[in-house]
Amino acid sequence: MEIANEIRSVYGKIKKQVSRLFLKRRVGFLRFWMSITFAQRCYFLATSMLLLQIFLNIESRLFEAIMFGFALTGIVSETWPRFMTLWNSLPGKAVILFVYAIIANFALASASGLVNSITGVSANALPYSHNFALILMVPSWFFVTTMLGLVGGMLLIIFYLFFLLLLKPFGVARFWHPKHYRFATSTTLARLAWTLGVALQLGVLAGQVGLLSEFSSESANPLISIENVTENELENGEAQLTKEQAEDISELEKDLTSLLTNAKQKSVDYKKSQRRALAYFIYEFEADSLSRCAHPEGTRVIELNDYEILQIEKTDEVEEGFIYTVEPCRSAAIGISVSP
Repeated sequence: MEIANEIRSVYGKIKKQVSRLFLKRRVGFLRFWMSITFAQRCYFLATSMLLLQIFLNIESRLFEAIMFGFALTGIVSETWPRFMTLWNSLPGKAVILFVYAIIANFALASASGLVNSITGVSANALPYSHNFALILMVPSWFFVTTMLGLVGGMLLIIFYLFFLLLLKPFGVARFWHPKHYRFATSTTLARLAWTLGVALQLGVLAGQVGLLSEFSSESANPLISIENVTENELENGEAQLTKEQAEDISELEKDLTSLLTNAKQKSVDYKKSQRRALAYFIYEFEADSLSRCAHPEGTRVIELNDYEILQIEKTDEVEEGFIYTVEPCRSAAIGISVSP
């Protein structure tokens, strides 16, 4: 009985100590959690999930989506107030409008080139189609703008961290942060790492869905350079490696080739869908079925000027489904016979 009572007493003491330690840990964690900002909580959750993924070897698309979602939420929550502060200032508003003006100019030029490549005439003759082409290109240009913003933000973070380290010996523990802001240096490092990670993930996602089609040709993709390596070069390189290293490199090459080939095909498919949509819009909404200029039955026309028309004919011979030809305007008003 005495031994049993001693065991119970020791067990009770251990249980109390463990409960007390667990309570202290929990209270400490709650104090830590309440002392950091919303963005820092997002970075903390994303980093914790990354560590779990590394040590537990978790392979789940949903898990990665949630992890990068936390990181992106933290980045946006910190970036948006600063963007609004910049927008509310006159110099900041001028800079933002100037940047968007440059982007809009490039987007308009790309849309004009798309209309011209389909119809063979200047986009000035098809104003509605030109606007529709611009709408089709907005996702690509919006994504590129976002990527440039993330890259610019990373550069600012690097300069910020550099100045923070320079000012730390002088007693300046934080810069551009409120007094209650904690863990400024570690948060900056986490912000930099997650900004880079989110930018890479967005780039891969954009390549997979084809949003980068405006910045690559249909026939070749400059990113896919691995296919240009000759077999002799591969054999010479593998001869200097061990068998395991050669197998690992071979698997990596296969995965990389598959990923890049998929991204290239998605870009080509996305560009083709853009061209089909624009060609359909031109025929159904921009072109006229009735015109003062004579044209064959079943075709539609767009009057380029008083003497020329763009004749559009449906066909199955081409991929986009339409043939475009510039014809003279045969009209009695200008003394030309209307008979074809």
